[in-house]
Amino acid sequence: MQKNPFLAVINHEAAQRPPVWMMRQAGHVLPRYRNLTKQTPFRSIMANSKLAAEVTLMPIEDMGMDAAILFSDILVVPEALGVKVEWTSEGPTFPAPLLGNSNPVESLDFDISRLAHVADTLDEIQRQKSADTPVIGFCGGPLTCLCYMLGGRDRSMQFTDVVRYLYTNREDAKMVLEKLTSATEEYVHLQAAHGIDTFQIFESFAGTISVELYESLIMPYVRRIAAAARSHGLPVIFFPKGFGVGIKMLTKNDCDFVSVDWHTPLVEARKMIVPSLGIQGNMEPRLLFASQKDIEQQLKAYIPFFRENPDWIFNLGHGLHKDTPLENVRFVTEWIKNVEWK
Repeated sequence: MQKNPFLAVINHEAAQRPPVWMMRQAGHVLPRYRNLTKQTPFRSIMANSKLAAEVTLMPIEDMGMDAAILFSDILVVPEALGVKVEWTSEGPTFPAPLLGNSNPVESLDFDISRLAHVADTLDEIQRQKSADTPVIGFCGGPLTCLCYMLGGRDRSMQFTDVVRYLYTNREDAKMVLEKLTSATEEYVHLQAAHGIDTFQIFESFAGTISVELYESLIMPYVRRIAAAARSHGLPVIFFPKGFGVGIKMLTKNDCDFVSVDWHTPLVEARKMIVPSLGIQGNMEPRLLFASQKDIEQQLKAYIPFFRENPDWIFNLGHGLHKDTPLENVRFVTEWIKNVEWK
């Protein structure tokens, strides 16, 4: 039996084709998931290990993905630190963002028992999944979680007040980042102990600050999270959305694979990323609303790329949109599995 292509490529081994999975694949476009949410709110699904495991594995069964990603949310770590998070049909809200406190760090108190539902879900996934299905664990990047913790939900996604705080209260911001990162390290250890195969860091708001500020203030915390995963032998994927030419500075100290957003052409990204790092990405998610003929034209362009760059995992340049046609997602996965790559 051939090794699962995701497990092969993530460990820098040869595969007959690129592996395929998509960010936000657990839920969003799947009818089974949508039907489930009509009866059970998002937070309740996360808290129920059987339901969360079922949703985690739906993309394997319903869309033909090569890897499952834990059904959870990046905000469970801020929540475990005592930050109040409310999940609504419109997304998370924050009744009391920490910028409202004169000393934001003083209210943070990490309690790992608040993450027990994640351990239960991972155990249930192990019971339900097939032996060759890899499971991806994850966390939010330090800057992304910090933005939410300090500023709450910013519809502009600019987090101007948070960025101002980073420049005017750098040492206070570092104290919050220290608490956040220590909690995230514990979260990595928890996921590793319950059977994940790979770990991804979702830094969705990397582009909200300059590359220079990210390198000096945030990257040391990213490296700590990556080191926590690697201490368990787990490959690390880093997704710094909006980082632009900042991907040039990433090294093996930071991750094993760089997930590239849709702003940067994949060929150009490969030139910028050091050869020792694998690459993941980066189809524009909204292309999946196009005709299958147009989608196929993009897919064909990936064939020569994979032949020259076997350390490549097919993915999107950000997450699936909730109204994406399921038939187009299936078209992509089937096309990748059936075309001649070599």
